Amino acid sequence: MKVCIARMHGKDIMLELRNGIPHLDGEPQPIKNFDAQMLQEFSDALQAIPHTADSEGYQALLNARRAAFLVELIGKAVGDECVSRLTHILDHVHYDVLEYLGETGEED
Repeated sequence: MKVCIARMHGKDIMLELRNGIPHLDGEPQPIKNFDAQMLQEFSDALQAIPHTADSEGYQALLNARRAAFLVELIGKAVGDECVSRLTHILDHVHYDVLEYLGETGEED
């Protein structure tokens, strides 16, 4: 099972479990205590978000849920490189939510 954990620069960032090892965009990642049930629960949580006519609002809700999941993954990550990569992804997802809320500090 593959699940999109972010969309960065027009590309989906996919997380999957292969033989019990988490892979982020096809690269193995040292994330401890991560299993198929966690991935399924995250996928179910994303699918449970109701689609609305406000597609930007829907994307913001998806990204808020993704951000919470990424925080959980960062807590399970081992090694600076993995933590840094997940944090970078979290920063993008969080910024997208803030942008939707109009709280980026940038003036239009």
